[in-house]
Amino acid sequence: MKRSTIRNRSAVFVAAAVLILLQGCASLAPDKREATLETAASLDGFNPAGLWLYEDKLVTGEVDLDEQGNGSYPWEEGFFVTEAWSDGTWRGTWHQPGNNREGGFELRLTDDYTFAFGRWWYTRIGENTAPGKPDGKFTLTRF
Repeated sequence: MKRSTIRNRSAVFVAAAVLILLQGCASLAPDKREATLETAASLDGFNPAGLWLYEDKLVTGEVDLDEQGNGSYPWEEGFFVTEAWSDGTWRGTWHQPGNNREGGFELRLTDDYTFAFGRWWYTRIGENTAPGKPDGKFTLTRF
């Protein structure tokens, strides 16, 4: 067998082994989607479970949340993680594995809990953890 053929097969084997190892390591990493509020009682009677309409300057879409305010949206395999709820202010993070970005959000809910308005920001774009990208305003409206 030619030396170049052996070298090419070796490279393919090494690449496959690396992919298998990376997949195994990724399965050991904690899933940020499992983060929840410390207690459901901290929601003060607010149950965010259900479909919400997300709107910002450029994007409109649905967000499907559970009782803790965690849930998914279709854009770039995105998901929200609620981290805090206090006195009508809703804080958390958003993650988009599809385009390797994440950030935070802060919303203020109306008294009837059917509408929230606030802002989002980047905390990471790819490997850049100080992206300097501007934040944006957005709203959530309960269906």
